[in-house]
Amino acid sequence: MRKTTVNRRFALTLAAGTLAAGIGVVHATSAMAADNNLTAWNFFRGKGFTAAQTAGLIGNFIVESGADPINPAAKQYGGGPGRGIAQWEGSRLTALYNYATQRGLPWYNLQLQLDFVWKELMGPESYAYSKIKATTTVSGAAVAVRQYYERPSVHNDTARINAANSVYSRYSGSTPPPSTETSFPTLKQGSTGSAVTTLQYLLRSKGYTITVDGSFGSATHNVVVAFQRSRGLVADGVAGPITWNALVPTLKQGSTGSAVTALQVELKAHGKYTGAIDGSFGPATYSAVVSYQKSVGLVADGVAGPKTWGSLVD
Repeated sequence: MRKTTVNRRFALTLAAGTLAAGIGVVHATSAMAADNNLTAWNFFRGKGFTAAQTAGLIGNFIVESGADPINPAAKQYGGGPGRGIAQWEGSRLTALYNYATQRGLPWYNLQLQLDFVWKELMGPESYAYSKIKATTTVSGAAVAVRQYYERPSVHNDTARINAANSVYSRYSGSTPPPSTETSFPTLKQGSTGSAVTTLQYLLRSKGYTITVDGSFGSATHNVVVAFQRSRGLVADGVAGPITWNALVPTLKQGSTGSAVTALQVELKAHGKYTGAIDGSFGPATYSAVVSYQKSVGLVADGVAGPKTWGSLVD
């Protein structure tokens, strides 16, 4: 999505499925780097994208990051603002940095960036998601990703399509595993956003008086400390995986209360729930949970347990 031309960053050609890059591109040869494309392939296939659509996404990320396999640590050649596999910049780069802080991970972590792509597609880039999902061919998907998600000033569709076709030929015969991204973010004083809102609702569900405002201030810190002490946890005021696992309940049809409110808010943010936020786990909430679980490869039983919560909360 960078504004500078692709050719100024690197010269890209494909021969026999191999990306040949010029100045500014370092070829990754380690086994871990070589797995980046496969990791991305399994991630997007697990999210319900077809093989062609997944190839279109990864083909764009190859061109954007200037490397095959994709490089999450890529910085725009020449000192420009683009960063990561999608070369995020501006407000979207700021959002990536904030998301990394919320998750307690470096911005150049591959899984973090894949989760961020999905977060965008389920939120501010939902129109791009619908356009990509409507494609049926590798070339169509590659162009749709460029046009609706990346939106660069220089299209270079030939390179994107060639890279996508190369990815498709390498991985289209593999069986996509279910998505198993069920990690919780690490939140602390100063954190903001939907995960903080969910944390505050869950603390309410445990009987604590707390304002739900999506801002982790001193009051939220103090309540987290009180909750941690009540459970014999390290009382540091930081909501990490252990604290989250102690907080999240298992909810099912018939459940009520602030925890259900938190669940409904998360499901709505992921585009799966359109009903009233009323704290009542009825048929509409049940259907939304099932739909979400199917979309990420979890057991679709309509019960919101730790894995469903971990997948929902970003």
